[in-house]
Amino acid sequence: MKTLKECILKAREKYKKGIFVKSTLRNYTYDEIIEKVLKWAGYLTKIGIKKGDRIGIITPKSVEQLKSLYAVWMAGGIVVPINENSREAELKFILEDATPKVILTISSLEEKIKNIYPEARIVLLEKLDELSKGSIYREECETNSEDTGALIYTSGSTGNPKGVMLTHKNLVSNGKSIVNIKKLTTDDCLYSILPYWHSFSLAVEVIGSISSGSSLGFTENSKNFVGNIPLFNPTIILAVPRILEIIKGSIEKQVKNAGAESLKSYEKLLQVAPFVKGDRFDFIPNEEYRQIYDILDKKLLVKIRSVFGENLKEFISGGAALDINLQRYFGYLGIPVMQGYGLSEATPVVSVDSLEDYCYGSSGNLLEWLTDQPFGDFTFLDELGNRGKDLKGELLLKGSCVMKGYWNHRDESAKVIKDGWLHTGDTGYYKGRKLYISGRKTNMIVLKGGENIHPEFIENELKKSDFIDDVMVIGDGCKNLYACLTVPENYDGVHEGELNILLKSEVKRLTSHLVPYQKPKDILLVSRFTVEDETYTGTMKVRRHMVNKREGKKIHRFLEEAGEKTDSGDFKN
Repeated sequence: MKTLKECILKAREKYKKGIFVKSTLRNYTYDEIIEKVLKWAGYLTKIGIKKGDRIGIITPKSVEQLKSLYAVWMAGGIVVPINENSREAELKFILEDATPKVILTISSLEEKIKNIYPEARIVLLEKLDELSKGSIYREECETNSEDTGALIYTSGSTGNPKGVMLTHKNLVSNGKSIVNIKKLTTDDCLYSILPYWHSFSLAVEVIGSISSGSSLGFTENSKNFVGNIPLFNPTIILAVPRILEIIKGSIEKQVKNAGAESLKSYEKLLQVAPFVKGDRFDFIPNEEYRQIYDILDKKLLVKIRSVFGENLKEFISGGAALDINLQRYFGYLGIPVMQGYGLSEATPVVSVDSLEDYCYGSSGNLLEWLTDQPFGDFTFLDELGNRGKDLKGELLLKGSCVMKGYWNHRDESAKVIKDGWLHTGDTGYYKGRKLYISGRKTNMIVLKGGENIHPEFIENELKKSDFIDDVMVIGDGCKNLYACLTVPENYDGVHEGELNILLKSEVKRLTSHLVPYQKPKDILLVSRFTVEDETYTGTMKVRRHMVNKREGKKIHRFLEEAGEKTDSGDFKN
Protein backbone atom coordinates (compact mmCIF):
# COMPACT_ATOMS: atom_id res chain seq x y z
CA MET A 1 0.00 0.00 0.00
CA LYS A 2 1.57 3.26 -1.15
CA THR A 3 -1.13 5.83 -0.43
CA LEU A 4 -3.47 6.64 2.42
CA LYS A 5 -6.44 5.98 0.13
CA GLU A 6 -5.24 2.41 -0.38
CA CYS A 7 -4.71 1.99 3.38
CA ILE A 8 -8.24 3.16 4.19
CA LEU A 9 -9.93 0.96 1.60
CA LYS A 10 -7.77 -2.05 2.49
CA ALA A 11 -8.60 -1.59 6.20
CA ARG A 12 -12.33 -1.66 5.42
CA GLU A 13 -11.94 -4.83 3.39
CA LYS A 14 -9.65 -6.60 5.88
CA TYR A 15 -11.10 -5.51 9.25
CA LYS A 16 -14.72 -4.93 8.17
CA LYS A 17 -16.50 -6.17 11.33
CA GLY A 18 -13.66 -5.40 13.72
CA ILE A 19 -14.03 -2.62 16.30
CA PHE A 20 -12.37 0.55 15.02
CA VAL A 21 -13.49 3.21 17.50
CA LYS A 22 -14.49 2.87 21.14
CA SER A 23 -16.24 5.86 22.67
CA THR A 24 -17.98 6.34 26.00
CA LEU A 25 -21.27 6.18 24.05
CA ARG A 26 -20.77 3.15 21.77
CA ASN A 27 -18.36 1.18 19.63
CA TYR A 28 -18.03 1.51 15.85
CA THR A 29 -16.76 -1.08 13.36
CA TYR A 30 -14.30 -0.37 10.57
CA ASP A 31 -17.17 -0.78 8.11
CA GLU A 32 -19.34 1.81 9.91
CA ILE A 33 -16.59 4.42 10.19
CA ILE A 34 -15.26 4.06 6.65
CA GLU A 35 -18.77 4.04 5.15
CA LYS A 36 -19.27 7.49 6.70
CA VAL A 37 -15.81 8.53 5.52
CA LEU A 38 -16.70 7.69 1.92
CA LYS A 39 -19.97 9.64 2.12
CA TRP A 40 -18.12 12.64 3.54
CA ALA A 41 -15.48 12.35 0.83
CA GLY A 42 -18.25 12.24 -1.79
CA TYR A 43 -19.71 15.45 -0.38
CA LEU A 44 -16.32 17.19 -0.32
CA THR A 45 -15.80 16.23 -3.96
CA LYS A 46 -19.29 17.52 -4.81
CA ILE A 47 -18.53 20.97 -3.35
CA GLY A 48 -15.40 21.26 -5.45
CA ILE A 49 -12.52 19.75 -3.47
CA LYS A 50 -9.85 18.64 -5.92
CA LYS A 51 -6.47 16.99 -5.71
CA GLY A 52 -3.99 19.18 -3.82
CA ASP A 53 -6.58 21.45 -2.16
CA ARG A 54 -5.77 22.24 1.46
CA ILE A 55 -8.54 21.52 3.95
CA GLY A 56 -8.24 23.11 7.39
CA ILE A 57 -9.45 20.97 10.29
CA ILE A 58 -9.96 23.02 13.44
CA THR A 59 -11.72 21.09 16.19
CA PRO A 60 -11.06 19.35 19.49
CA LYS A 61 -10.15 15.68 19.19
CA SER A 62 -13.21 13.59 18.38
CA VAL A 63 -14.49 10.69 16.29
CA GLU A 64 -15.72 13.27 13.77
CA GLN A 65 -12.24 14.75 13.48
CA LEU A 66 -10.83 11.28 12.79
CA LYS A 67 -13.40 10.70 10.04
CA SER A 68 -12.70 14.12 8.53
CA LEU A 69 -8.98 13.32 8.13
CA TYR A 70 -9.75 10.12 6.23
CA ALA A 71 -12.44 11.86 4.15
CA VAL A 72 -10.06 14.57 2.97
CA TRP A 73 -7.51 11.95 1.90
CA MET A 74 -10.18 9.99 0.04
CA ALA A 75 -11.18 13.19 -1.77
CA GLY A 76 -7.54 13.81 -2.79
CA GLY A 77 -7.05 16.81 -0.52
CA ILE A 78 -4.31 17.80 1.92
CA VAL A 79 -5.25 17.86 5.60
CA VAL A 80 -4.19 20.91 7.61
CA PRO A 81 -4.99 20.04 11.24
CA ILE A 82 -4.73 23.16 13.41
CA ASN A 83 -4.74 23.61 17.17
CA GLU A 84 -8.23 24.87 18.03
CA ASN A 85 -6.77 26.71 21.03
CA SER A 86 -4.25 28.70 18.99
CA ARG A 87 -4.07 32.40 19.74
CA GLU A 88 -5.67 34.57 17.07
CA ALA A 89 -2.35 35.83 15.69
CA GLU A 90 -0.99 32.31 15.18
CA LEU A 91 -4.26 30.99 13.77
CA LYS A 92 -4.41 33.90 11.33
CA PHE A 93 -0.81 33.29 10.26
CA ILE A 94 -1.41 29.59 9.60
CA LEU A 95 -4.64 30.14 7.67
CA GLU A 96 -3.11 32.87 5.52
CA ASP A 97 -0.07 30.68 4.88
CA ALA A 98 -1.98 27.47 4.06
CA THR A 99 -4.92 29.20 2.29
CA PRO A 100 -7.35 26.29 2.83
CA LYS A 101 -10.19 25.97 0.33
CA VAL A 102 -12.53 24.68 3.05
CA ILE A 103 -12.34 24.64 6.84
CA LEU A 104 -13.96 21.80 8.76
CA THR A 105 -14.83 22.89 12.29
CA ILE A 106 -17.55 22.95 14.95
CA SER A 107 -20.23 25.58 15.56
CA SER A 108 -18.60 26.98 18.72
CA LEU A 109 -15.48 27.94 16.72
CA GLU A 110 -17.23 29.20 13.58
CA GLU A 111 -17.43 32.88 14.52
CA LYS A 112 -13.83 32.99 15.75
CA ILE A 113 -12.58 31.56 12.44
CA LYS A 114 -14.73 33.89 10.32
CA ASN A 115 -13.41 36.93 12.19
CA ILE A 116 -9.81 35.84 11.69
CA TYR A 117 -10.12 34.54 8.13
CA PRO A 118 -13.25 36.04 6.49
CA GLU A 119 -12.66 34.33 3.13
CA ALA A 120 -13.03 30.89 4.71
CA ARG A 121 -15.64 28.48 3.43
CA ILE A 122 -16.73 26.72 6.59
CA VAL A 123 -18.37 23.31 6.85
CA LEU A 124 -19.54 22.23 10.29
CA LEU A 125 -18.69 18.70 11.32
CA GLU A 126 -22.01 18.42 13.19
CA LYS A 127 -23.83 18.81 9.86
CA LEU A 128 -21.69 16.59 7.66
CA ASP A 129 -23.84 13.48 8.14
CA GLU A 130 -26.89 15.41 6.97
CA LEU A 131 -25.05 17.23 4.18
CA SER A 132 -23.55 14.02 2.83
CA LYS A 133 -26.81 12.08 2.65
CA GLY A 134 -27.06 10.54 -0.79
CA SER A 135 -23.43 11.38 -1.59
CA ILE A 136 -21.59 8.64 -3.43
CA TYR A 137 -17.83 8.36 -3.39
CA ARG A 138 -16.25 8.26 -6.83
CA GLU A 139 -12.56 8.14 -7.63
CA GLU A 140 -12.20 11.63 -9.13
CA CYS A 141 -8.41 11.77 -9.12
CA GLU A 142 -5.48 9.43 -8.87
CA THR A 143 -3.25 9.86 -5.82
CA ASN A 144 0.38 8.82 -5.87
CA SER A 145 2.82 8.22 -3.04
CA GLU A 146 4.74 11.48 -3.57
CA ASP A 147 1.63 13.68 -3.30
CA THR A 148 1.41 15.79 -0.15
CA GLY A 149 -1.09 14.31 2.31
CA ALA A 150 -0.71 16.65 5.27
CA LEU A 151 0.56 20.07 6.24
CA ILE A 152 1.60 19.86 9.88
CA TYR A 153 2.44 23.25 11.33
CA THR A 154 5.36 23.07 13.72
CA SER A 155 4.81 24.44 17.20
CA GLY A 156 6.90 27.52 16.47
CA SER A 157 9.20 27.25 19.50
CA THR A 158 11.65 29.59 17.75
CA GLY A 159 9.33 31.82 15.72
CA ASN A 160 6.33 31.59 13.41
CA PRO A 161 5.25 28.01 12.67
CA LYS A 162 6.16 26.43 9.34
CA GLY A 163 4.01 23.96 7.45
CA VAL A 164 5.76 20.59 7.19
CA MET A 165 4.75 18.87 3.94
CA LEU A 166 4.26 15.16 4.58
CA THR A 167 3.60 12.92 1.60
CA HIS A 168 1.42 9.82 1.44
CA LYS A 169 4.66 7.81 1.30
CA ASN A 170 5.93 9.56 4.45
CA LEU A 171 2.77 8.84 6.41
CA VAL A 172 2.23 5.26 5.23
CA SER A 173 5.88 4.37 5.86
CA ASN A 174 5.90 5.85 9.37
CA GLY A 175 2.64 4.16 10.28
CA LYS A 176 3.87 0.79 9.01
CA SER A 177 7.17 1.14 10.90
CA ILE A 178 5.28 1.92 14.14
CA VAL A 179 3.02 -1.11 13.67
CA ASN A 180 6.03 -3.36 13.14
CA ILE A 181 8.15 -2.14 16.06
CA LYS A 182 5.21 -2.22 18.47
CA LYS A 183 3.76 -5.40 16.96
CA LEU A 184 0.27 -3.87 16.81
CA THR A 185 -2.60 -6.23 16.02
CA THR A 186 -6.39 -6.33 16.08
CA ASP A 187 -6.13 -7.12 19.80
CA ASP A 188 -4.67 -3.69 20.58
CA CYS A 189 -6.55 -0.60 21.69
CA LEU A 190 -4.75 2.75 21.62
CA TYR A 191 -6.00 5.45 23.97
CA SER A 192 -4.91 9.07 24.17
CA ILE A 193 -6.09 12.63 24.33
CA LEU A 194 -3.23 13.88 22.17
CA PRO A 195 -4.64 16.10 19.40
CA TYR A 196 -4.33 15.23 15.74
CA TRP A 197 -2.48 18.44 14.93
CA HIS A 198 0.24 16.69 16.94
CA SER A 199 2.10 14.54 14.39
CA PHE A 200 2.88 11.88 17.05
CA SER A 201 -0.77 10.89 17.48
CA LEU A 202 -1.50 11.44 13.77
CA ALA A 203 1.05 8.80 12.79
CA VAL A 204 0.56 6.33 15.65
CA GLU A 205 -3.24 6.46 15.91
CA VAL A 206 -4.67 7.65 12.61
CA ILE A 207 -2.23 5.72 10.39
CA GLY A 208 -1.17 2.97 12.80
CA SER A 209 -4.73 1.83 13.43
CA ILE A 210 -5.74 1.31 9.80
CA SER A 211 -2.40 -0.40 9.16
CA SER A 212 -2.94 -2.96 11.92
CA GLY A 213 -6.68 -3.26 12.57
CA SER A 214 -6.25 -1.99 16.13
CA SER A 215 -8.94 0.09 17.80
CA LEU A 216 -8.89 3.65 19.15
CA GLY A 217 -10.36 4.83 22.44
CA PHE A 218 -12.00 8.27 22.50
CA THR A 219 -13.19 10.02 25.63
CA GLU A 220 -15.79 12.76 25.25
CA ASN A 221 -14.45 14.45 28.39
CA SER A 222 -10.70 15.11 28.29
CA LYS A 223 -10.81 16.40 31.88
CA ASN A 224 -11.75 12.88 32.97
CA PHE A 225 -9.06 11.28 30.82
CA VAL A 226 -7.72 9.09 33.65
CA GLY A 227 -11.13 8.21 35.08
CA ASN A 228 -12.35 6.94 31.71
CA ILE A 229 -9.38 4.67 31.00
CA PRO A 230 -11.03 1.45 32.33
CA LEU A 231 -13.96 1.97 29.92
CA PHE A 232 -11.67 1.18 27.00
CA ASN A 233 -9.30 -1.43 28.47
CA PRO A 234 -6.44 -0.03 26.35
CA THR A 235 -3.25 -1.97 25.70
CA ILE A 236 -1.28 1.21 24.94
CA ILE A 237 -1.74 4.76 26.17
CA LEU A 238 -0.10 7.63 24.29
CA ALA A 239 1.06 10.51 26.45
CA VAL A 240 3.39 13.45 26.73
CA PRO A 241 5.44 13.95 29.94
CA ARG A 242 2.99 16.56 31.25
CA ILE A 243 0.15 14.03 31.15
CA LEU A 244 2.30 11.50 33.01
CA GLU A 245 3.05 14.11 35.68
CA ILE A 246 -0.69 14.74 36.08
CA ILE A 247 -1.36 10.99 36.39
CA LYS A 248 1.41 10.66 38.97
CA GLY A 249 -0.13 13.49 40.98
CA SER A 250 -3.54 11.80 40.77
CA ILE A 251 -2.11 8.50 42.05
CA GLU A 252 -0.34 10.19 44.96
CA LYS A 253 -3.51 12.07 45.88
CA GLN A 254 -5.56 8.86 45.92
CA VAL A 255 -2.96 7.08 48.06
CA LYS A 256 -2.95 9.89 50.62
CA ASN A 257 -6.75 9.92 50.71
CA ALA A 258 -6.78 6.17 51.34
CA GLY A 259 -5.35 6.63 54.81
CA ALA A 260 -2.15 6.30 56.82
CA GLU A 261 -1.72 2.56 56.25
CA SER A 262 -1.90 2.87 52.46
CA LEU A 263 0.50 5.81 52.53
CA LYS A 264 2.98 3.83 54.64
CA SER A 265 2.80 0.86 52.24
CA TYR A 266 3.25 3.19 49.26
CA GLU A 267 6.34 4.82 50.76
CA LYS A 268 7.79 1.41 51.61
CA LEU A 269 7.17 0.21 48.08
CA LEU A 270 9.04 3.17 46.59
CA GLN A 271 11.96 2.39 48.91
CA VAL A 272 12.32 -1.25 47.84
CA ALA A 273 11.32 -0.88 44.16
CA PRO A 274 14.77 0.35 42.96
CA PHE A 275 16.22 -3.00 44.08
CA VAL A 276 13.53 -4.92 42.18
CA LYS A 277 12.79 -2.83 39.07
CA GLY A 278 15.87 -1.72 37.16
CA ASP A 279 16.61 0.76 34.40
CA ARG A 280 17.27 -2.07 31.94
CA PHE A 281 15.36 -5.14 30.79
CA ASP A 282 18.17 -7.43 31.99
CA PHE A 283 18.29 -6.04 35.55
CA ILE A 284 18.65 -8.79 38.16
CA PRO A 285 16.39 -8.07 41.16
CA ASN A 286 17.39 -8.55 44.78
CA GLU A 287 15.44 -11.61 45.97
CA GLU A 288 14.93 -10.37 49.53
CA TYR A 289 13.47 -7.05 48.34
CA ARG A 290 11.43 -8.78 45.65
CA GLN A 291 9.53 -10.74 48.29
CA ILE A 292 8.64 -7.48 50.07
CA TYR A 293 7.72 -5.88 46.75
CA ASP A 294 5.45 -8.80 45.79
CA ILE A 295 3.55 -8.49 49.07
CA LEU A 296 3.09 -4.72 48.56
CA ASP A 297 2.17 -5.35 44.92
CA LYS A 298 -0.80 -7.53 45.92
CA LYS A 299 -1.74 -5.18 48.74
CA LEU A 300 -1.48 -1.84 46.93
CA LEU A 301 -0.33 -1.89 43.31
CA VAL A 302 -3.14 -4.12 42.07
CA LYS A 303 -5.58 -1.38 43.12
CA ILE A 304 -3.48 1.37 41.49
CA ARG A 305 -3.08 -0.54 38.22
CA SER A 306 -6.81 -1.31 38.07
CA VAL A 307 -7.33 2.37 37.22
CA PHE A 308 -5.68 1.68 33.86
CA GLY A 309 -7.68 -1.41 32.97
CA GLU A 310 -6.63 -5.04 32.92
CA ASN A 311 -5.01 -5.05 29.46
CA LEU A 312 -2.53 -2.17 29.69
CA LYS A 313 0.94 -3.11 28.45
CA GLU A 314 2.64 0.29 28.32
CA PHE A 315 2.54 4.02 28.03
CA ILE A 316 4.37 5.52 25.06
CA SER A 317 5.74 8.99 25.80
CA GLY A 318 6.61 11.44 23.05
CA GLY A 319 6.53 15.13 22.19
CA ALA A 320 9.15 16.17 24.76
CA ALA A 321 12.03 14.72 26.76
CA LEU A 322 10.94 12.34 29.51
CA ASP A 323 12.54 12.73 32.94
CA ILE A 324 14.15 9.38 33.79
CA ASN A 325 12.88 9.62 37.38
CA LEU A 326 9.31 9.91 36.11
CA GLN A 327 9.95 6.89 33.90
CA ARG A 328 11.33 4.99 36.91
CA TYR A 329 8.33 5.96 39.05
CA PHE A 330 5.86 4.31 36.69
CA GLY A 331 8.20 1.33 36.30
CA TYR A 332 8.20 0.92 40.08
CA LEU A 333 4.41 0.70 39.96
CA GLY A 334 4.56 -1.95 37.25
CA ILE A 335 3.27 0.43 34.58
CA PRO A 336 6.08 0.70 32.00
CA VAL A 337 6.63 3.96 30.13
CA MET A 338 8.54 3.59 26.88
CA GLN A 339 10.10 6.76 25.53
CA GLY A 340 10.09 7.67 21.88
CA TYR A 341 11.75 10.37 19.81
CA GLY A 342 10.69 12.13 16.67
CA LEU A 343 10.09 15.41 14.90
CA SER A 344 7.40 16.56 12.48
CA GLU A 345 9.97 16.77 9.68
CA ALA A 346 10.42 12.98 10.03
CA THR A 347 6.65 12.21 10.02
CA PRO A 348 7.48 12.11 13.05
CA VAL A 349 8.55 8.87 14.80
CA VAL A 350 12.27 8.10 14.59
CA SER A 351 12.69 5.69 17.51
CA VAL A 352 10.84 4.15 20.43
CA ASP A 353 11.85 1.84 23.26
CA SER A 354 10.37 -1.63 23.63
CA LEU A 355 9.30 -3.79 26.55
CA GLU A 356 11.51 -6.65 25.41
CA ASP A 357 14.82 -4.76 25.66
CA TYR A 358 14.07 -1.39 27.28
CA CYS A 359 16.74 0.96 28.59
CA TYR A 360 15.48 3.93 30.62
CA GLY A 361 16.95 7.26 29.61
CA SER A 362 17.25 6.22 25.97
CA SER A 363 14.89 7.08 23.15
CA GLY A 364 14.81 3.44 22.14
CA ASN A 365 15.40 1.54 18.92
CA LEU A 366 15.34 3.15 15.51
CA LEU A 367 12.33 2.39 13.32
CA GLU A 368 12.81 0.22 10.25
CA TRP A 369 12.47 3.14 7.84
CA LEU A 370 15.92 4.20 9.04
CA THR A 371 17.54 0.79 9.22
CA ASP A 372 16.19 -0.53 5.91
CA GLN A 373 19.34 0.25 3.98
CA PRO A 374 20.14 1.43 1.35
CA PHE A 375 16.87 3.37 1.46
CA GLY A 376 17.13 4.60 5.06
CA ASP A 377 20.09 5.63 7.16
CA PHE A 378 21.27 7.80 10.05
CA THR A 379 24.51 9.40 11.19
CA PHE A 380 25.86 12.08 13.53
CA LEU A 381 27.66 15.29 12.59
CA ASP A 382 30.15 16.48 15.21
CA GLU A 383 31.44 20.01 15.80
CA LEU A 384 34.50 19.35 13.62
CA GLY A 385 32.36 18.39 10.63
CA ASN A 386 33.01 14.65 10.92
CA ARG A 387 30.20 12.19 10.28
CA GLY A 388 29.71 8.77 11.78
CA LYS A 389 27.37 6.50 13.72
CA ASP A 390 29.90 6.26 16.54
CA LEU A 391 30.19 10.03 17.06
CA LYS A 392 28.36 12.45 19.35
CA GLY A 393 26.76 15.31 17.48
CA GLU A 394 23.76 16.45 15.47
CA LEU A 395 21.51 13.61 14.34
CA LEU A 396 21.05 13.37 10.56
CA LEU A 397 18.36 11.19 8.96
CA LYS A 398 17.68 9.82 5.50
CA GLY A 399 14.77 7.73 4.28
CA SER A 400 11.13 7.36 3.33
CA CYS A 401 9.80 9.47 6.24
CA VAL A 402 11.84 12.62 5.63
CA MET A 403 9.46 15.44 4.74
CA LYS A 404 8.99 16.83 1.26
CA GLY A 405 9.89 20.30 2.57
CA TYR A 406 8.36 23.37 4.20
CA TRP A 407 5.26 24.88 2.61
CA ASN A 408 6.11 28.29 1.09
CA HIS A 409 9.64 28.11 2.56
CA ARG A 410 11.93 26.46 0.03
CA ASP A 411 14.93 28.33 1.43
CA GLU A 412 14.26 26.93 4.91
CA SER A 413 13.83 23.43 3.45
CA ALA A 414 17.25 23.70 1.83
CA LYS A 415 18.80 24.59 5.17
CA VAL A 416 17.58 21.47 6.93
CA ILE A 417 17.71 18.96 4.04
CA LYS A 418 21.15 18.79 2.45
CA ASP A 419 22.13 16.06 -0.01
CA GLY A 420 19.10 14.06 1.10
CA TRP A 421 20.01 14.27 4.80
CA LEU A 422 17.57 15.83 7.25
CA HIS A 423 19.50 17.86 9.83
CA THR A 424 17.32 17.42 12.90
CA GLY A 425 18.91 20.12 15.07
CA ASP A 426 18.93 17.55 17.90
CA THR A 427 22.21 16.30 19.30
CA GLY A 428 22.88 12.86 20.67
CA TYR A 429 24.59 9.53 20.13
CA TYR A 430 23.90 5.84 19.38
CA LYS A 431 24.99 3.09 21.75
CA GLY A 432 23.93 -0.51 22.28
CA ARG A 433 21.31 -0.24 19.48
CA LYS A 434 19.69 2.64 21.39
CA LEU A 435 19.36 6.30 20.45
CA TYR A 436 20.16 8.93 23.08
CA ILE A 437 19.16 12.57 22.62
CA SER A 438 21.13 15.23 24.53
CA GLY A 439 19.33 18.42 23.53
CA ARG A 440 18.65 20.98 20.84
CA LYS A 441 21.62 22.28 18.92
CA THR A 442 19.83 25.61 18.49
CA ASN A 443 19.34 25.95 22.26
CA MET A 444 23.06 25.64 22.89
CA ILE A 445 24.37 28.10 25.48
CA VAL A 446 27.96 29.25 25.05
CA LEU A 447 29.53 30.80 28.15
CA LYS A 448 32.27 33.39 27.99
CA GLY A 449 34.73 30.71 29.04
CA GLY A 450 33.91 28.86 25.82
CA GLU A 451 31.92 26.06 27.47
CA ASN A 452 29.08 24.71 25.31
CA ILE A 453 26.04 23.66 27.33
CA HIS A 454 22.76 22.02 26.39
CA PRO A 455 20.30 23.56 28.87
CA GLU A 456 17.74 20.75 28.62
CA PHE A 457 19.49 18.23 30.85
CA ILE A 458 20.03 20.85 33.57
CA GLU A 459 16.38 21.90 33.29
CA ASN A 460 15.28 18.28 33.61
CA GLU A 461 17.33 17.91 36.80
CA LEU A 462 15.72 20.98 38.35
CA LYS A 463 12.19 19.88 37.42
CA LYS A 464 12.61 16.93 39.76
CA SER A 465 11.83 19.30 42.64
CA ASP A 466 8.26 19.40 43.95
CA PHE A 467 8.74 23.15 44.46
CA ILE A 468 9.61 23.88 40.81
CA ASP A 469 6.94 23.86 38.09
CA ASP A 470 9.13 24.67 35.09
CA VAL A 471 12.59 25.98 34.23
CA MET A 472 14.40 27.92 31.55
CA VAL A 473 18.18 28.04 31.92
CA ILE A 474 19.87 31.16 30.51
CA GLY A 475 23.43 32.45 30.24
CA ASP A 476 24.45 32.67 26.58
CA GLY A 477 27.41 35.06 26.43
CA CYS A 478 27.63 35.23 30.24
CA LYS A 479 30.26 34.04 32.69
CA ASN A 480 27.75 31.75 34.43
CA LEU A 481 24.45 29.98 33.99
CA TYR A 482 21.24 31.17 35.65
CA ALA A 483 17.82 29.56 36.06
CA CYS A 484 14.46 31.23 35.45
CA LEU A 485 12.00 29.28 37.61
CA THR A 486 8.24 29.04 37.93
CA VAL A 487 6.47 27.46 40.90
CA PRO A 488 3.23 25.45 41.26
CA GLU A 489 -0.01 27.33 41.98
CA ASN A 490 -0.07 26.25 45.64
CA TYR A 491 3.01 28.42 46.30
CA ASP A 492 1.45 31.62 44.93
CA GLY A 493 0.82 33.01 48.43
CA VAL A 494 4.35 32.38 49.72
CA HIS A 495 6.56 35.46 50.21
CA GLU A 496 9.00 35.87 47.31
CA GLY A 497 11.97 36.16 49.66
CA GLU A 498 11.13 32.85 51.33
CA LEU A 499 10.58 31.22 47.95
CA ASN A 500 13.98 32.41 46.72
CA ILE A 501 15.72 30.85 49.72
CA LEU A 502 13.86 27.57 49.18
CA LEU A 503 14.46 27.49 45.43
CA LYS A 504 18.16 28.31 45.71
CA SER A 505 18.51 25.43 48.14
CA GLU A 506 16.72 23.10 45.70
CA VAL A 507 18.90 24.20 42.78
CA LYS A 508 22.04 23.61 44.83
CA ARG A 509 20.84 20.17 45.91
CA LEU A 510 19.75 19.01 42.46
CA THR A 511 22.90 20.18 40.65
CA SER A 512 25.47 19.05 43.24
CA HIS A 513 26.63 16.25 40.93
CA LEU A 514 27.24 18.56 37.95
CA VAL A 515 30.55 20.17 37.02
CA PRO A 516 30.91 23.78 38.28
CA TYR A 517 30.11 25.56 34.99
CA GLN A 518 26.85 23.57 34.64
CA LYS A 519 25.51 24.78 37.98
CA PRO A 520 23.26 27.88 37.85
CA LYS A 521 24.86 30.63 39.92
CA ASP A 522 21.54 32.26 40.82
CA ILE A 523 17.82 31.97 40.18
CA LEU A 524 15.12 34.34 38.95
CA LEU A 525 11.49 33.73 39.86
CA VAL A 526 9.17 34.45 36.91
CA SER A 527 5.45 34.06 36.20
CA ARG A 528 4.24 30.64 35.10
CA PHE A 529 4.45 29.81 31.43
CA THR A 530 1.11 29.40 29.64
CA VAL A 531 -0.25 28.51 26.21
CA GLU A 532 -2.36 31.69 26.36
CA ASP A 533 0.61 34.09 26.45
CA GLU A 534 2.55 31.85 24.01
CA THR A 535 5.38 31.07 26.44
CA TYR A 536 4.24 27.43 26.03
CA THR A 537 3.57 25.73 22.73
CA GLY A 538 0.37 23.72 22.38
CA THR A 539 2.34 20.65 23.49
CA MET A 540 3.62 22.41 26.61
CA LYS A 541 7.18 23.04 25.44
CA VAL A 542 8.80 26.28 26.58
CA ARG A 543 9.04 28.89 23.85
CA ARG A 544 12.33 30.46 24.86
CA HIS A 545 12.05 33.45 22.58
CA MET A 546 8.59 34.26 23.98
CA VAL A 547 9.83 33.98 27.57
CA ASN A 548 12.67 36.31 26.59
CA LYS A 549 10.12 38.70 25.09
CA ARG A 550 7.78 38.60 28.10
CA GLU A 551 10.46 38.71 30.78
CA GLY A 552 13.18 40.52 28.80
CA LYS A 553 13.54 43.64 30.92
CA LYS A 554 13.39 41.67 34.16
CA ILE A 555 16.05 39.20 32.96
CA HIS A 556 18.29 41.96 31.64
CA ARG A 557 18.12 43.80 34.97
CA PHE A 558 18.75 40.55 36.85
CA LEU A 559 21.86 39.77 34.78
CA GLU A 560 23.20 43.30 35.20
CA GLU A 561 22.80 43.03 38.98
CA ALA A 562 24.64 39.69 38.82
CA GLY A 563 27.58 41.47 37.20
CA GLU A 564 27.06 40.02 33.75
CA LYS A 565 27.74 42.00 30.61
CA THR A 566 26.24 40.10 27.75
CA ASP A 567 26.21 41.16 24.10
CA SER A 568 22.92 39.35 23.55
CA GLY A 569 19.97 41.60 22.77
CA ASP A 570 17.46 38.90 23.70
CA PHE A 571 16.80 40.33 27.15
CA LYS A 572 16.51 44.02 26.34
CA ASN A 573 13.01 44.06 24.85
